Amino acid sequence: MKIDSIIRIECKLSIIGAIGLLVWWFLMPIFLPVADALDNFQNLILDDNWIPINTIGLISILLVTIGFPGFYLKNYLNFKTLGFYGLITASIGLILFTSIQYYETLLWPAAVKINPDLLQVKGALVSGDTRVVVGLVASGIFLGIGYILFGISALQTNTYPKIPLWILIVGAVVFGNGIAFPIRTVGLLLFCIGTIWLAIRLLKDEKIKVHNKT
Repeated sequence: MKIDSIIRIECKLSIIGAIGLLVWWFLMPIFLPVADALDNFQNLILDDNWIPINTIGLISILLVTIGFPGFYLKNYLNFKTLGFYGLITASIGLILFTSIQYYETLLWPAAVKINPDLLQVKGALVSGDTRVVVGLVASGIFLGIGYILFGISALQTNTYPKIPLWILIVGAVVFGNGIAFPIRTVGLLLFCIGTIWLAIRLLKDEKIKVHNKT
């Protein structure tokens, strides 16, 4: 398979994944009792809609993770070393976030049936264990730093559209490191808009050529 075909596939996966993330995020408050999560976190996880809704998020972030390298490959010869470091760092952040989404979607419901105390807001599998907290924090840090490095390097090539890149950078930092739901919502909106916009531009923009070093 030619690299151009791989890039097109990855850009399309990024678009589908970003749309899926938006669907997942805004379906949660509609179909899940998120308003009572602080007081009854176990009920949120045991809700019949927990696994179906969060599976959408799991599949979507996996698609974004698979599709992200296409942004780099589109014009990789024009990237400096900084861009490659950004690719690796952001990919680590995306993989960590995918892993978190996996255990929250499928392992939390099993764990809460065995020991409900594990899934209290301050429970060991949520925020009461340092190892869990470190994983959550690390995913946001890697995601934010990775997209900053990638975005700066992409801007330096003078061939990528600037507005969607900036939207993507800001979105990744805010979503990855935000704590409050409204802040993370803004971050996710920006992240998904930037991802979709950049992927569409790279699919359409004939001035950005693979193997075309300037």
